[in-house]
Amino acid sequence: MDKHLIFYAMFIPSLLLFFWGMGFRVSLYLQGTLRGAEDLTPWGKISILMKRSWRSFWLRPVWYTKVLITDVIFHRRLFGQSFYRWLAHTLLVFGFIATFTVDMIKGFTTGYLVEWSHSIPFLSFAHAFETGPVRPFLDFFLEFFSFLILVGCVLAIVRRFFIRPDQLRTEEEDSVTLMFILYLLLSGFFIEGYRIAHPEVVVDRVYMANFTPASANNWISFFGYFLSLFLKDVTINPHFLWYAHVIPSLVWFVYIPHSKLLHIFTSSATVILDRSKEKLLTSRR
Repeated sequence: MDKHLIFYAMFIPSLLLFFWGMGFRVSLYLQGTLRGAEDLTPWGKISILMKRSWRSFWLRPVWYTKVLITDVIFHRRLFGQSFYRWLAHTLLVFGFIATFTVDMIKGFTTGYLVEWSHSIPFLSFAHAFETGPVRPFLDFFLEFFSFLILVGCVLAIVRRFFIRPDQLRTEEEDSVTLMFILYLLLSGFFIEGYRIAHPEVVVDRVYMANFTPASANNWISFFGYFLSLFLKDVTINPHFLWYAHVIPSLVWFVYIPHSKLLHIFTSSATVILDRSKEKLLTSRR
């Protein structure tokens, strides 16, 4: 059966469950009181919050962009508390954001735009993202940012299980989350290393992606290429590897709204709100 069909048959229900989980979480938050909109329904409160946020952003777009970069993505205040903790946090957060961004660009351009270009000539530029000069850079940055997440995850594991600062409390969910992320990263790199070590996997179209020339693997897929050096004499069913990576990835995706990983979204909003209050108080003095 076609891998695209199998993937989307699993992905679409996972996406619906993810949005259901996020909606459930948001509905819990909206049970609180919103000043000036105490009697509104949850959807009404969301509308009010979106309008207020949009209006506030365009009043000070440069300041909000600065806060997003320095305080949300690179967590400036955490840097002053602990360099090690800041480094692990920044590699994880920045790595996730950057990987997601590049992956969306790559998926949209090499998938949808290339397909649409067959009937819409104007979109023919999309082939530069699939087989042209842009593709190697997309693949490289996807590899690089994923590697940053891996390094950040390892640093977080070392801090939590080996350094063990006195104030750090490790719960079961913390262990599960870190090990889940580590498994997804390593399984993804392992698949990449396996398909580099075994060109027949690419020829047989076992995986969904189109790949850059093998001659460029050593710099584009640098970590996968490193792993491939140890996998040339190893034979594993490539379909099994695909399922062993994709299914846990989708489970992790559905798990996000119900885990501490949700703070990836909530902490960003909290930081921006806190900085906005501080800015307002400072301007009144």
